[in-house]
Amino acid sequence: MKSHNPQASTPPTQNLGAGLPAELRARYADTLAQAQAVAQAEGLRLRVPVGVAQDRAIRAVLDEAGSTGANPSPASRSAYGRDHARLWAAGATPLDAASTRAHFDRLRSACRWVETQEIARLRALAEAARKAKDQDAMRAYTLAAFERAAVFRALYLAPDRPTWAHKAAALRAAGQRPMSKSKRQAGRRALSPDRLLVALARQPGRCTRVEALACVFALFGIRPAELVRGVVLENTATGLRLAVAGAKVDAVRGQPLRVLDVEPTRRGLSGLAVAFLRAYVDDTGGDLAATPADVVAVRRAMRQAQPGLSPYAYRHARAGDAKATQTRTGAAAWLGHANDRSQQGYGHARSARGAVAIKAAAASRPVRQTKTLPPTLAERFAQVATRLAARTSSQTANNAAARRRSPRPRW
Repeated sequence: MKSHNPQASTPPTQNLGAGLPAELRARYADTLAQAQAVAQAEGLRLRVPVGVAQDRAIRAVLDEAGSTGANPSPASRSAYGRDHARLWAAGATPLDAASTRAHFDRLRSACRWVETQEIARLRALAEAARKAKDQDAMRAYTLAAFERAAVFRALYLAPDRPTWAHKAAALRAAGQRPMSKSKRQAGRRALSPDRLLVALARQPGRCTRVEALACVFALFGIRPAELVRGVVLENTATGLRLAVAGAKVDAVRGQPLRVLDVEPTRRGLSGLAVAFLRAYVDDTGGDLAATPADVVAVRRAMRQAQPGLSPYAYRHARAGDAKATQTRTGAAAWLGHANDRSQQGYGHARSARGAVAIKAAAASRPVRQTKTLPPTLAERFAQVATRLAARTSSQTANNAAARRRSPRPRW
């Protein structure tokens, strides 16, 4: 009795998540019918089975989707899988579930990456079934991959693919304003560190550990991943010093280590929070690290204190204070950036409220200075003159090379 790969012989209908959800199949029925008609016509034109034409279409979608070179980290892949599974179970698209532009971008990236992997997996299963001479499984896997590829093209590759602009326009037409979850905007109205500490103290059952972690976020604006790695607090004459190992660091990005100094302003802004952490340093020595569960608890507590408040909202708030009091290089060092351009996405100097007195920031790498101002009129004229001079000299050289010496007459 001939044996073959049992995985390849299992039809996709029995493989969890292989086929399209009923909601998406009904919504994109016309798209699927048109793609099937095109595949049949292509098979007749090339005189090949329709499955071969479908496989060509699948391969074209995978090639176009893979041109972006996306390579998410393992943590991002896990998060992408959860987002995709939730939308797939509901039969929804990223645009259906998105509430903001940033939310849509995240869900679109998640679903696009996971769907690319799933289509490639189904195509590989079809190839394995072909080698095992299991024609039924091969056709079923090919059809499943083909349908997902057709919907994938409509959602992410087609010129008329849905974008956030379509949903925003529909909301405006209905008299609704798209909800904003901007961390920069949340940073403008974020509670001062003292008011946050008081709000946390009033929450029933809130432990002191959450208060200490929240005060570190509020005073220094570091990333959650950096606090998970662990930081070291030290008391200065009247303020605090924080040594932090940076996240998002590679050969050219980020700061592996930076040291941040703050001073209290007054009670109601940061005086109480600084005094609270100074007492924590006296009691524990200053070493502090959060677990992922701690970060979740801090986020929940901040949202209870003020809707939209989060560690990244305080990162934007402290970025505004750093921009208002430090140079571009100093602000980049405070944020943990390797260049002075990345800070453009964080906070505004004009929205700084001075809740925390930022005194100094030292980073282990020098900050690369990037010119971001547009050239002046004189600089633009100089650039044009240089290009014209180079063009004239090259034309002269070409004409000289092309000129031939006429033969001398022999008298």
